[in-house]
Amino acid sequence: MKEPQKILPHVQPFVEGKTQPRKNAVDTRGMLSLVTMLVSLAALTLAMIGALKLVLDIFNDGLGNNLEGMLVKVVVLGFTFFFGWGIGLVSIRGFANLVYPIIVKIYAWVCLIAVGILYIKVIQKLYLQKYDGLHFWAYLLMLLGGLFVLICLHLMVEGHDLRPFAIPLLVISVVQLFVIVYRYVFAANPNGWMLLGDFTIFIVMISISALMLMHIGILSPLRDQLNGVFTFEKGSSQNGDGTG
Repeated sequence: MKEPQKILPHVQPFVEGKTQPRKNAVDTRGMLSLVTMLVSLAALTLAMIGALKLVLDIFNDGLGNNLEGMLVKVVVLGFTFFFGWGIGLVSIRGFANLVYPIIVKIYAWVCLIAVGILYIKVIQKLYLQKYDGLHFWAYLLMLLGGLFVLICLHLMVEGHDLRPFAIPLLVISVVQLFVIVYRYVFAANPNGWMLLGDFTIFIVMISISALMLMHIGILSPLRDQLNGVFTFEKGSSQNGDGTG
């Protein structure tokens, strides 16, 4: 016997489901990361170019002619640098920019090269002994300012190591020691009073270089504070998104 045929349900062979319209979604976090990187990069570049111009003016004996103007330039350049540095921290720590740390590392090496050239130029000025007290303090502050910029760039990148940066500075410090010995022992008619300036520059630079090389964690509390600020902000934003 033949089995009775099953009654098939009346279902359309093809059911066209409703498709949701695609939304042209914009990655807001990525956009903010890019914008903050470009703003920070522009500010840092502008500050470094201005600092180079300022250093050249000081070496060209423009310090005594317009001291007030020099101070105004320092304030403007300092504000520009810290603005770019702060925006850079937001880009790297806040928006997790992965490209900007590479650029910052390149800028750090450029800054180290600039500090090294500046250090050699200062050694030359000290050897010639044709400077006054105002220019000596300007030389010292320029070196400290360059190292300060280097440290600020170091703090922008997580896990950045300063020890390789200390080696060139230590080598130049040893060169300065040779220059001091030659100037005050082998050269004729040295001005003994200016030995204090040579020793001051040497001690400051060799001390900072040694601290960088030892890597004993002097900057760790400051780095932890920066990490804490951005960790707190991330936690607050996540809580706000969850309850909103």
